[in-house]
Amino acid sequence: MMRNININKLSGFKGLRMLSSAVALLLSTSLPAENIVSSGTSIRVTAGTSLVSPTGLTIQNGGTLNNLGTVILGGNLNNQNGTANNLGAGTLVISGTAAQTVSGQNIIGNLTLNNAAGVNLAGNTTVNGVLTFTSGNIVLGSNNLSLGTSATVAGAPSATSMVVATGSGQLRKSFSAAGSFTFPVGDNTGTAEYAPVTTTFTGGSFGSGNYLGVNLVNSAYPGAIGSYINRYWNVTPSGITGFTCNATFKYMPADVVGTESLLFCLRVNPTSVVYFSATNTATDILTANGLTEFGSFTGLQQLTNKTLNLTAFLEGLYNGSGTMRKAQNEFGPQYPGLTADQVSIELHNSAAYATKVLTVNNVNLSTTGTTAVTLPGLYSGSYYVTVRHRNSIETTTASPVSFAGTTVNYSFDAPAKAYGGNLLLMAGPGSYYAIYGGDVNQDGSVDTGDSTPVDNDSAAFVTGYVATDVNGDASVDTGDVTIIDNNGAAFVTSVTP
Repeated sequence: MMRNININKLSGFKGLRMLSSAVALLLSTSLPAENIVSSGTSIRVTAGTSLVSPTGLTIQNGGTLNNLGTVILGGNLNNQNGTANNLGAGTLVISGTAAQTVSGQNIIGNLTLNNAAGVNLAGNTTVNGVLTFTSGNIVLGSNNLSLGTSATVAGAPSATSMVVATGSGQLRKSFSAAGSFTFPVGDNTGTAEYAPVTTTFTGGSFGSGNYLGVNLVNSAYPGAIGSYINRYWNVTPSGITGFTCNATFKYMPADVVGTESLLFCLRVNPTSVVYFSATNTATDILTANGLTEFGSFTGLQQLTNKTLNLTAFLEGLYNGSGTMRKAQNEFGPQYPGLTADQVSIELHNSAAYATKVLTVNNVNLSTTGTTAVTLPGLYSGSYYVTVRHRNSIETTTASPVSFAGTTVNYSFDAPAKAYGGNLLLMAGPGSYYAIYGGDVNQDGSVDTGDSTPVDNDSAAFVTGYVATDVNGDASVDTGDVTIIDNNGAAFVTSVTP
């Protein structure tokens, strides 16, 4: 039979200081005010024993709580240890009547939430045993709640008993092997809503310290039009590779804007938009099967793709008369056909350039400086368009470009078309402009940071398709040095909004 130990006098804890680093076995003391485990003191709650504290508990830096039984806490937990601190394999019960706070870096055996007012995390917390939802929500804010490989969830998660993961903090789960787990997450924005994510790994490699992290946003994914839901989930893996996974996402009927039957599960980043199955309107569940990468997921109707026709020349490859050479490697052209080289194209928020909306990598740029890129219909607003190349200056459109239509045309053919006029007039017949070359280290500036690796590779007679080969002839030599010296002397840098 479990014995309850009520500690009602602060002196009970203070008296433990004389034990220094010795272990104190709590048997029958009790205390009513803020309780302190002082530095150099270790409090042990033995298995089969319950320690009840109606108020808060502070563990000073250098103090230790070794809970092998049950600690029932009516106030805040303030762990002042500077590094992750293991509180023992027992159970911590959050059982106050007003909102409680758990601060510090805590490693907990089992955690039970039994407080309708909920608990706020003010530090990263790990649970290695059972996370039990009896009553109340755990609000993450900017902190992470991590569940170990053996951790499980018990109780009945719901809108009144779940993990609120609408900040930058994540609910994270570690895996030792393939299997299923339901992330009991939701939001408390306005009306509290339970919106769990279930993942089922059917294969993969799960490295040491791996996790899958989930948080969510209670609003439409930026740019959503037509029929969609006012909710999206961010799913982030770490240390999980070569995986296949099926996932489901539960939304609320109130999330739906438009016609629910038109919705499909959609992954909107990190690299491309992918539509999965149509939603299940009977259960309000989105399904994405056969995942080999994660990202952000939402519900949206299928939209007609858009085509971006873009023209840009690269200084290093420019060959005169509106043409470019093909970038070479040791054996000939790096890319087949009419591809001169590859670039990346980014869409940036028109009001906040630092917010990158979409990135399309490995875009083939032809010898005539043209490319046609297929973009998802989701992107129908106005965006700054930025072109990046492996050894050129990133270059951005002079103003946001409208993607309202199904075909978008843009040419970097005059200084007025690039932000800050950041284009170079090329020698030769005609008035052709190119993106500045020579940013070998991609720091946004052509300077000694670029000339040094080029000089080193030139001295070592490096050849091939390498970033230091600015003119793309498969040889690092004075031809590359000249471009960098000229642009360095002109103080060429990237210019962005």
